[in-house]
Amino acid sequence: MARARTDIQPWYRYLWPWLLISIPALAVVGSGITLWLALTSNNALVVDDYYREGRAINRTIARDQEAARLGLRARIEDSSEGLRLELQAAAPPPEFPATLRLRLVHPTDAERDRDVTLRSLGQGRYLGAGEHLPSVSRWAVIVEDPGLRWRLMTGTEVLAAPIEIMGGTK
Repeated sequence: MARARTDIQPWYRYLWPWLLISIPALAVVGSGITLWLALTSNNALVVDDYYREGRAINRTIARDQEAARLGLRARIEDSSEGLRLELQAAAPPPEFPATLRLRLVHPTDAERDRDVTLRSLGQGRYLGAGEHLPSVSRWAVIVEDPGLRWRLMTGTEVLAAPIEIMGGTK
């Protein structure tokens, strides 16, 4: 007559079934997290109209080349009154506009971008009253004339005043 074994334990007391069950369970949890990230994250870096963006790149390059042709340089400082910009041009200097547009562009978060209107103080000096440089992060700085004929631009960098920008360089 066969004797019943009393040393056999139930399946849940062994390690191997739990290891095998954990693999698909982790896949389900990971796919749930991926789905949640896909539904809640911002897709601002995706461009809908690639053709229009490509045409705009050609206009942007022409504006950079115009700034280089004019020999434009800008120096931006953060003062207690606000942002101060001094614009210089190679001889003979062009007429400086009454206002300039200063854009602070964050490389990954469009909601953090800032536009500052700089008002002329005369002789190529401008002031953005009450505005200051953002701290701690990387930004691109773009200075444009109101007619969008030229622009000066830095690369994406941590901002530390004074900022020097030369036409035709990035």
